[in-house]
Amino acid sequence: MKSSRAFKILSIVMLAAVVLYFGVQIYQYLANPFATTLTYEAEAEDSISVTGWVVRDEETFHADTPTLTHPLAEGQRVGMGQTFAMAYDDSQTLSTVARIEDLELQLQQLEFALTSILDEDAALKLDSTITGSIVTLRQNLAGGDYAGVSGDVSSLKASVLKSSHTYTSVDQITAEIDSVQSQIAQLQGSLTGAHPICAPKPGIFSAVCDGYETVLTPAALDGLTPSALQRLAPKKSDGNAGKLIYGDTWYFVTSMDAKRAAELKTGQAMTLRLAKGMAQDVTVRVRSVGAEEKGQAVVVLQCQNYLPQATLLRQQAAELVLRTYQGLRVPTTSMRLNEDGTAGVYCVVGVSARFKPVQILFRGDTFMLVRPAEDAAGTNILRVGDEVIITANKLENGLVVR
Repeated sequence: MKSSRAFKILSIVMLAAVVLYFGVQIYQYLANPFATTLTYEAEAEDSISVTGWVVRDEETFHADTPTLTHPLAEGQRVGMGQTFAMAYDDSQTLSTVARIEDLELQLQQLEFALTSILDEDAALKLDSTITGSIVTLRQNLAGGDYAGVSGDVSSLKASVLKSSHTYTSVDQITAEIDSVQSQIAQLQGSLTGAHPICAPKPGIFSAVCDGYETVLTPAALDGLTPSALQRLAPKKSDGNAGKLIYGDTWYFVTSMDAKRAAELKTGQAMTLRLAKGMAQDVTVRVRSVGAEEKGQAVVVLQCQNYLPQATLLRQQAAELVLRTYQGLRVPTTSMRLNEDGTAGVYCVVGVSARFKPVQILFRGDTFMLVRPAEDAAGTNILRVGDEVIITANKLENGLVVR
């Protein structure tokens, strides 16, 4: 009974001690709200979120027959006179072509099997190729780069098929190679009704036509208004044979707040970060800034890189990164003015506060990026790891804070 009473008294004393401790801490904070943080290097971007359209110089092609094949991959470059599509008179001819492609793949498999018998390292190299193809395919799918996915799948399929069979002798493999080559030659000799569609001039091949090829053209960008951009609609496309994209330049056109658009200058470089379809950031330049219309203005950006990766892109959400800032990150509440009106922060040096003048590079919602003022010297230079005072009742140079 006595031990139970003693335990209750001890519990009350401990509870009172805890309450007293927190009470003292709260009082000290209210009486002198002193808090600090450490500086560190950081990066911030001045960016604008937009939705725009990808524009290319494109020409669509039509074939009277619906039976078509495309021997080229999406985004592959085409030379003048090169075949980029094949039209067939009937489905039987197309079936023959598909059979020839299967036999050619089988021939590659047999030739690799022959190489594997003669070279023991060939199988190890193939395993490495398969692993690399899987990694590349996964990266393209994750990054939304669907233009290269078809080629990745074909490459992976061919590599897997090469490793799917084993043979016992060179003579067996050689005999099968002769048989497959004979079948291919026989089928090719029976082919009729195949009509190649050739490129009239060099370009980049794309199998997909969306109806905007004659609506969104480089020439149509001149004088384009925000209202006209909003009314854009595709036309019916008869480009069943695909299209060719000419030149090396593509454009991104968007409508944005006129005040932000007025900050841009023709020829100014910036970074375009597309939401999907292209994994990497793209450097673009301002081609033109249109006149204001109801608080909006059309901005046209142009790029001379990555056109083969942009063949399937049309309407895109994006970030326009106008500038990137690097500096020391400090809380906005730590910024103060000294007696001379100089901006800076107070840091704990030893047991006292010291004012360190800074130049403000970027203002965020709750932080700033700064660098030491040009006239700062010695211990007045703000450095990485300095303990910046965020809140305090009173601050002045040399004031003891600890």
